[in-house]
This record gives sequence, structure tokens and C-alpha cells, in this order.
Amino acid sequence: MFEEYLQDAYEFFEIAQKATQEFDERTARRYYRASVFYTAGAIEAFINYIADSFAKAESLSPHEIAFINDKNINFSADKLMLVEKTEFHKLEDKLKFLIKKFQRDFDFHGNHGWSKLMEFKDFRDSLVHPRQTEDETSVAEYQKKLRRGMSGVIEVMNSLSKVIFKKPLRKQLLDLIPD
Repeated sequence: MFEEYLQDAYEFFEIAQKATQEFDERTARRYYRASVFYTAGAIEAFINYIADSFAKAESLSPHEIAFINDKNINFSADKLMLVEKTEFHKLEDKLKFLIKKFQRDFDFHGNHGWSKLMEFKDFRDSLVHPRQTEDETSVAEYQKKLRRGMSGVIEVMNSLSKVIFKKPLRKQLLDLIPD
């Protein structure tokens, strides 16, 4: 799914750019927002893909798999057994866990992909939880933030793919990084 979401995000980005060139700001904003949400969905789906891969391979501890699958495993004194409960974890916490686990020398402060991803996450959060009644984000700002955000998302996904699966993302996905 994550690949399709990235491709959809890029297509929405291109539609928004065309609408911007045609001075149709309403349409441009609509498609930029769609691109933001699909880009965010892509990295979430990518983490779920990784979690599912580890769960099937049983190559991480049950607690680690539970963490990236938004679960928590606890001992129930009543039932005298381990009980799994849903417990949502932040995307950046799951990413940090995976990065620290597989790429110990990763520099969170100096890595441009990570910085762009965190900026994008803040931007996406501002759209999901708006503080104003109208969208006052200019199309130029959408374009700039989305360009950086898509780049950061794909760069971080590619880094994780290299260290976890020992191969980069497919070239078709890397080509989606906006110029």
C-alpha cells in the first residue's frame, strides 16, 4: 500500500502544481492537502509493512513487534497469562526505535531527511488539527513544505529499507522525490 500512497501523493502534487500555474488557488490547495495526507499515509503504511514483516518472520522480540504494531504486552494477574492490548504509539517513536535498532550511528540532529520529515509531520498535524477556520496557507507555502516533506519521507523510508531489507526502495519510488 505504501507504494501506491506515494504514487497517489505525487500525482496529487502534480495536479496541485498545474492548478497553481493556472491561478486556481482553491483547487491547488485541495490537491496539495490531499498530497500531504497521502504522503503521511505512505510512511504510516511503510511502518506497518515493516511491522508485519517482522511479525511474520518472528525476527524481533514480541515486545518490539508489539510496539511497532501499536500493541502492549502485559502480564495479567487475573488470567495468569500475557495479555495483548492496543496501545497507540507515535509515528516518530516507531521510526526512532527502528532507526536506533538498525542504524545505531544515525544522527537525528544532522540528518536532513529526518529534519524534513519532522517539519512535514508538524505541517500535516497543523492541517489535521487546524487552529483557524479558513486555510490561510499560501499555495507557494504548500508547494515548498510538501516538496521538502515528500523528500524527507522518501529519504527516511529509503534509509530504513536499506538497513532493514538490505536494499533501497524501488527506483520508481525514489523518482517521486520532487525536484
